[in-house]
Amino acid sequence: MILKNKNKLKITNVLNKKNRLDKFLSKLISNYSRSYIKKLIINGYVKINKKIELIPKKKVIKGDKIEIKNFPKKKDPIAENINLNIVYEDSELIIINKKNNIVVHPGAGNLSGTILNSLLYHYPFLKKIPRAGIVHRLDKNTTGLMIIAKSINSYNFLVSLLKSHKITREYEALVYGTILTNGKIDKPIMRNKKKRTIMMVHPKGKKSITHYKIINNFNFCTHLKINLETGRTHQIRVHMSYIKHPIIGDKTYIKGITKYKNIKPKLKKIMLMFHRQSLHAKKIKLIHPISKKKINYTIDLPKDMLNLIKSLKNYK
Repeated sequence: MILKNKNKLKITNVLNKKNRLDKFLSKLISNYSRSYIKKLIINGYVKINKKIELIPKKKVIKGDKIEIKNFPKKKDPIAENINLNIVYEDSELIIINKKNNIVVHPGAGNLSGTILNSLLYHYPFLKKIPRAGIVHRLDKNTTGLMIIAKSINSYNFLVSLLKSHKITREYEALVYGTILTNGKIDKPIMRNKKKRTIMMVHPKGKKSITHYKIINNFNFCTHLKINLETGRTHQIRVHMSYIKHPIIGDKTYIKGITKYKNIKPKLKKIMLMFHRQSLHAKKIKLIHPISKKKINYTIDLPKDMLNLIKSLKNYK
């Protein structure tokens, strides 16, 4: 049972099963993300049986009375005139070529200046569609192709395709180390227990599969074509780090780089000067939500990755 009183929310748990507080609230208050609910708990907004509870994973039982005091209004994202590099558009969808150093969704530390803010400016009607029509995300410093739906029916169709692995996403990356054979990484991924902003390979994680093929080998590094069978947060970066071939420029998942201590200083400088993960979403294949025709779109590598490849070739 939920009672609303201005900015106060009172909930009585009528479920027999024990539930984590954050999960319980995020299911009931569906227009707020679980991460947002966690922040409310940690910041002291939530009480259980009139006592402030600061632990998101606290178990709630049947009969517990939960109160969210001074329930804050979640601000709607603002529309901002930020350029979108549109490479394909029709009445139902848009494909953009995302540039480096731009976040896709507003979040902690990035409340504006995102792809979503831009979409709301150029396509105001997208505010009626979940995530402003954004079907899938790319990391802040990953470049390349992204799909945006322009209607709720197209959004649902494309999200369904994504979940059933019927959208092909092909990436290119430059990684540390010489890889001699094509391969597949089948290792589950979950959020890091100690540092919640990053991911990790863990037996309790979600099924995650990455396929990679060699495009070219250079001294101490390899140019790869990568296909995702699943789409977990930071999947390619985590998997490549796990097999001790982290992506060049990836400061977050650089684990294993010490094994390349014999890299010559000049080559090492070339790699370290690349200030983002050298990862680009190059190709997308999907079925159009209305015509059901196949769409196959490819975009060239950005200049910074082309320059990196040129430098590596010259060194070789």
